[in-house]
Amino acid sequence: MPRFQSSELYRIISDNLSLLNQEFTSVEERRLAHLCDRAALLARDPELLTSEDRCERFSQIFSKEKPSEETAGQSVGYIDGCLGAQLLADKLAVCGFLSNYYRPIGWLERCIYSGDEAIKGNSDESSGYEKSRNTESSTIVKSNSLKNSNDNDVELGSAKKVAYLRNAYADRAFRRFCEQLGELSVVYCTDFESVCEEVYYGRADMCILPLDSSRDAKLIGFVRLVDKYELKIVLSCGITSPDQSVTTRYALLSKNIEYPSQIGGISGSPLFFEFSFVPDETNTLAGVLAASELCRLRPYKVDAIPLTYSDNEFSYDVVLNCNGGELDTFALYMYLSVPQYEPLGVYLNLTDA
Repeated sequence: MPRFQSSELYRIISDNLSLLNQEFTSVEERRLAHLCDRAALLARDPELLTSEDRCERFSQIFSKEKPSEETAGQSVGYIDGCLGAQLLADKLAVCGFLSNYYRPIGWLERCIYSGDEAIKGNSDESSGYEKSRNTESSTIVKSNSLKNSNDNDVELGSAKKVAYLRNAYADRAFRRFCEQLGELSVVYCTDFESVCEEVYYGRADMCILPLDSSRDAKLIGFVRLVDKYELKIVLSCGITSPDQSVTTRYALLSKNIEYPSQIGGISGSPLFFEFSFVPDETNTLAGVLAASELCRLRPYKVDAIPLTYSDNEFSYDVVLNCNGGELDTFALYMYLSVPQYEPLGVYLNLTDA
């Protein structure tokens, strides 16, 4: 075929695809309007956030948009992939609209970031868009406690006492946290179980534990302690050894997630969202990371952790960099879509001084 004919055919194909893109944009704008209406109806559902079967209910809402078995059987990868991507985008769009409804009335903090424990026993309380206007957040401390360079006044509610097992690295981590939060009192413990128990039984407000290192990756024993005592990460910092060979990340933990009121980097530190989930046929690691990418949240770290009740199954511990991303949308999506999802913290990761 002569070169000029090939060039002309390429131009025609490009023009046709461009026209299809214009049609697609018009269709997507109409689709988005319908999704906004769907979110408005869901926001009036008094049981959506408090229901134990919320993930199943949320999935059923989108059941008609799923490709039929006949369509899926005829797909050769491309069409099936497009339909799956569209379904994910639809769910995230609805969660984005829902987060705008829920944010002013405190339900993002109360349910989405605090996990199932926050809603046990609350199924009879008012909820949803219209019924929860007077609901106060009781499981998350929302404050301006995370200090920026122009703020010398530091408050962290009543959290003042910190427990930890004393050593040179933990002392450095404690000093870093004091620089960010102000003066804190100390309770020294003789072992790590006692450190966690001080917080669990209310004798201390927060505690310090190492979570991972550049040499040994995730420190599974400490991860188990965090899970056992239901602790949440408030702040973290990297402590580097004197010879610069190993950096250990220490965490300041409490019973509740402390959600910073200023989303974004403070004092040059990234804002992290850490959570764990157990994958299944519907909710894979690839799918969760695809959702985070659409929300402009960048993966910082992913660890596979063996489940205590299974020899061949894992949960994933995921840390996302949230600066500039749609954190509320993604957290709400995880809460409504992934049954075995557990938020572990929304926190700043401080650099070593």
